[in-house]
Amino acid sequence: MAIILDSDSAMTSVLFVCQSNAVCSPIAEALLKHLAADRFEVMSVGLEPTTIDTHALAALQRLGVITEGLFSKGLDAVEEQYFDIVISLCEQVEDAARAIPASQFMAWHFDGACCDSPQQAAKVVHEIFERIKLLVLLQDRKVKPLW
Repeated sequence: MAIILDSDSAMTSVLFVCQSNAVCSPIAEALLKHLAADRFEVMSVGLEPTTIDTHALAALQRLGVITEGLFSKGLDAVEEQYFDIVISLCEQVEDAARAIPASQFMAWHFDGACCDSPQQAAKVVHEIFERIKLLVLLQDRKVKPLW
């Protein structure tokens, strides 16, 4: 039995890439899943993955964002995968992110973003969430134009 998907049900695949997959990219992954998991398949990776920052996780949880199952991954997790959109979150990974097969590349550089305190983590989450909301809006308008 074949499954036929109409164009309205197609998911947009998005990959966020940063250096450590510890702050910006897992935050972006969790926020996009939180806001639009019904329309986006989302992953995040890092060039040198480490443990996800505890302040970042706490800031997400304070907003009611589910962080269960969120873990740091390296580029090997996306080998031989194709994405609709790849987004680089820091300048030092831009070349590696551009090398990942995708229809579209974006650079949202948050160089030096850190979560040394709950206040800094909340600021980073807020800044990334604003861009996530714009991404969702723009993608939704591509699927269903206003006029």
